Amino acid sequence: MSDDPRAARPPAPGPRTPGPGNPGPRSPEFQGPRLRGGPGPQAAGPEARAPRTPPTAEPPAADRHDTPDPVQEAAPHPPSAPADESERPRDAWAAAQELRDHLGGAFQRGGTYFTGGSPDFGDHTVLGDRNVLAGGTVEGGYFTGNTIHQYGTMATPQLQESGEIPAGDLDRLARVFHAGPAFEEALRQLLADRVVVLRGGHGTGRYTAALMLLRRAVSGRIRALDPESGPATLLKDAEDADGYVLRDLPTRRSDPLRQYHLLRCGERMRKQEAFLVVTVESSAELRGVRPVTWEPPTPAEVFAAHLRDRLTPDPEAGENAREDTVTGLLDEEPVREFVSTGRPVGEIAAFAVQVDRYHHGDIGAGELRSFGEETVREQVREWLSASARDEGTNLSLREKGFLIALSVCDKGPYPLTAELGDLLCRRMQSVESPEKDPGLEIFSTSLGQRLDLARATSYAESEETPWGPVLQTMIRFRDTRAAGLLIREAWDGHPAVRAPMSAWLTDLARHGNPFVRTRAGVAAAVLADQDLSSAMHGLLADWASGSDYRLSLQAANALALTASAGTPGVRRILRQWILDEHPRRRWTAVRAYALVGTHFPEETLDALEARARAGDLPDITALDDLEGGSSTREEFRSLVEAAELLLLSATGEQVPARLNEWCRHDSDKLRVLAYCALLSAARRRERPEEDPASRPLLLARYDEEPHGSPVRRELIRLWRHTLSDRTATRYLQDRLREWIPAAGRDPLTEAALARMLAALTVTQPDRDRLGYLLRTMPGEDGGPPPEVAGRLLRVLLHGGGDPPGGRPEPGAATAAATHP
Repeated sequence: MSDDPRAARPPAPGPRTPGPGNPGPRSPEFQGPRLRGGPGPQAAGPEARAPRTPPTAEPPAADRHDTPDPVQEAAPHPPSAPADESERPRDAWAAAQELRDHLGGAFQRGGTYFTGGSPDFGDHTVLGDRNVLAGGTVEGGYFTGNTIHQYGTMATPQLQESGEIPAGDLDRLARVFHAGPAFEEALRQLLADRVVVLRGGHGTGRYTAALMLLRRAVSGRIRALDPESGPATLLKDAEDADGYVLRDLPTRRSDPLRQYHLLRCGERMRKQEAFLVVTVESSAELRGVRPVTWEPPTPAEVFAAHLRDRLTPDPEAGENAREDTVTGLLDEEPVREFVSTGRPVGEIAAFAVQVDRYHHGDIGAGELRSFGEETVREQVREWLSASARDEGTNLSLREKGFLIALSVCDKGPYPLTAELGDLLCRRMQSVESPEKDPGLEIFSTSLGQRLDLARATSYAESEETPWGPVLQTMIRFRDTRAAGLLIREAWDGHPAVRAPMSAWLTDLARHGNPFVRTRAGVAAAVLADQDLSSAMHGLLADWASGSDYRLSLQAANALALTASAGTPGVRRILRQWILDEHPRRRWTAVRAYALVGTHFPEETLDALEARARAGDLPDITALDDLEGGSSTREEFRSLVEAAELLLLSATGEQVPARLNEWCRHDSDKLRVLAYCALLSAARRRERPEEDPASRPLLLARYDEEPHGSPVRRELIRLWRHTLSDRTATRYLQDRLREWIPAAGRDPLTEAALARMLAALTVTQPDRDRLGYLLRTMPGEDGGPPPEVAGRLLRVLLHGGGDPPGGRPEPGAATAAATHP
């Protein structure tokens, strides 16, 4: 896979593509470096620079040079000649793009990188008098498995799994039942054959539908059969009744439900003038059986039916008033959010109880909102428990591994997620059964069954690859909170999983797919946000101290994310590590500051300055020193990249003002750091490098500021400081030459460059230097200077500074110079 982050980024459906290239909405949530485009033409290496034609006139002495560009010399290898990523780090610009593109929406937190999810990831429970008791029952009038959930003072009596079902319970269910699209078909088959099989997914209400089918077909007693009955023992020793229901008939490949089993039952039902409904899971083994596939009504219909039953009609206002109340509550933001996530029918029924309490003022909107998170939390705990139960289904270690992999790769490709889940399963097996290797079944659970189990959904999406767009099957949790809650519960609630999970995440952080390794860093950030101490000892400290730059990068990503989320202690770690004796921990801290410095630029600038002035950093007195040994370049380059990202991303004049202070500092290292940050930032483009009209980001930042603003003044001062340095001026003029072709293709870029050149021209030496640059600008194929160079030259002859009266309209500055 290409190292270019754009090559791995898929296009998005709608506002933002979920998927390996783009999980989650793009960019309000990412508050790190403001990356509006890819690296500019210089990002690929010295050979990508525009060809230079020998000057036709003798340049000023300070402008004569034959030496290579030190910033280019310090840049990473171009994609055409990639270095081993374990030995050579990616540059900060590309790494920031990779983090932004693959961050995902499941690990979110309000106001920072983690935006859009629950307002609080703390381990709180729903406020109010809520109890969870053992048993098997109905929740708010609806069957939900083997747990009674009591809300307030209301609790529905428990139904026996085997025996006669009380008529009162059936009456209460009938009041809130809403028939799904397959109900009438199932009823017709039941009346014709006396037997019907309902097949459906977990939490779809198929058992309640079975009871309602029998209630429509008979008026007498209804009995629940022993759920342990097998296909060959249906109705064995069953007492007389008018209707029978068997919930979740267990089947196996060696013992499927066959057609003759149902024929025999139908014969008995006709003799007895009774009816039988059997419910099975979607994965049930059937041979020659024609089941009815049960699909539930919409969540809004289920919710409305339950809420309507709880609201007492006002005799004076009439039934219409109750319907208006239901409609109004459905429009409430917490209710819309809850019913839009495709939840199990039982949870919707329980939620209706809470909405009724909210309507009567017993609980507030915050408690109502937190109910949804608590139901997801309960489901996560159920999934990972030793005997996970969901309507009688046990989760294998392989399926638990898949769920954890999905929590890390939410909105990623299903085949990749399944493969990573199997890798985790093998690591967990080595802990559970260290004496043996049980292996993995090659043909196991289908995609549909896994979607049903994980409460997830699949969708098709094109992923950009080096070979063009490739259609992928993506998978994501229906509730965005499930991913973060699941990985936290696995780490905190099951300590035995930490060792295999740490090894697995380390494998992922080294993965060749940028989506996978970035998600490993994000997962480590979620764990550090939950328990910084264990994440540091189990993951981040080792990643940051090893020899593999891929692990160091993911440690930096995790620290950047947690620092932006305000995790206590992380910023202190960064302050300590940037001056640490270990060179790789220093690198990790600098890279983390580069990614997150826009959140606290003053602290970041202080840290970079302290590192640059540290005695163990080799002396750098001029840009030419960067052409020396690789250790000098590597140590200093990380600081340059961090300062560059700050210059392009942070708002306000704080960053360029500090770089100007460094330009005047008595420390040669700080001066060179400021010059290199500007030179590197000047390479970046607003759009991908292959577009010749792409506008330089630094020029865009300058031109977007109003006339006379502090940011404009500080940027111009930084340019002038760099132009006045005997060595740096040569490289900065090269950057300006690279901007001119873009100005010739885009009038807005030309106007912006004209305004900036005018502001840079204060003295006669300024005019001489910049005028020489424009007069000797080579045209295409070594021809005469392009026309745009002549127009910009005329701007210089009209004097410097922004025109009086405020910022001109786009194109006005060049037009005024071209047509005096």
